[in-house]
Amino acid sequence: MCMKHFYVGVDVGGTNIKSALVKNGKVLQRAKLPTNGQQGPVPVINQIKKAIRTFSKPIAGIGIGIAGIIDSKKGIVRYSPNLIDWNNIKLAQAIRDEFSIPVHILNDVNAICLGEWKFGAAKGHNSVFLFTLGTGVGGAAVCEGHLLFGANGFAGEFGHSTIKYDGKKCTCGRFGHLEGYVGARFIAARARRMMKQQPSALNKYKKITPHIIAREAKKGDAVSKKVFEQIGFYIGIGVSSIISLFDPGIIVISGGISKAGRILFEPIRKTVAQRLMGAQFRKYKIVPGKLGDDAGILGAVYYASEVS
Repeated sequence: MCMKHFYVGVDVGGTNIKSALVKNGKVLQRAKLPTNGQQGPVPVINQIKKAIRTFSKPIAGIGIGIAGIIDSKKGIVRYSPNLIDWNNIKLAQAIRDEFSIPVHILNDVNAICLGEWKFGAAKGHNSVFLFTLGTGVGGAAVCEGHLLFGANGFAGEFGHSTIKYDGKKCTCGRFGHLEGYVGARFIAARARRMMKQQPSALNKYKKITPHIIAREAKKGDAVSKKVFEQIGFYIGIGVSSIISLFDPGIIVISGGISKAGRILFEPIRKTVAQRLMGAQFRKYKIVPGKLGDDAGILGAVYYASEVS
């Protein structure tokens, strides 16, 4: 990353657009605007432009992270699940035409991975796998110092790896995918099923979320603890496959559900140790992310500075 220049990083979410002025890997100023994602591409692009104009410094480039199928080489959003009618949108060109500086876009999880690799939990490692654990499950990899895009630019879809060939239906319509077992809505549904079988502190809540389940698990609620043991087991199966395939030195788990801490990470690590071939000979770590919301912004800026 160029040490002398300012960059703007943008994280386009389904609800909010978060942006930041960045220099030398440090966030200097932040902004947040509503995405207006239900209004179509033009209003969202206008909001992105407005978010960038927040910063008065002369900037050398712009990096944008956005969920979906992203053609980073051509700067095109092929599809974004969080935004209405976002199909084959030339986002990089639209922003470049407005500001007349280099603009680069990439998948939001790729951006998070780059951020944690260069500035966060995976700093100093050459081979990294990161996945986000929230409403859905996303993944990205750095292999021997290079972000892995794959032949079509879609590498890292960890949530749609199969952990049970005849398993339950995933949100994507296929069966047995990891996301169908550990995505936020499935965690809550699992808890509700178990509450019918035995008493639980969760019964006092009208709406159950992974955050609430984690809180009650830490207080000792048996159902809540069992829920996290089970989702940790399923994640551990997926992580075992990732380590077998890529042999990363570090696996970073980010996203809201990762904040559960020990009650989640202990069953993950236990399952990996039990299932991974040659586990005793491998050096690897399974850790939470460090950067929170800044990871995607810093990663997008790093990508923009390296590609420009």
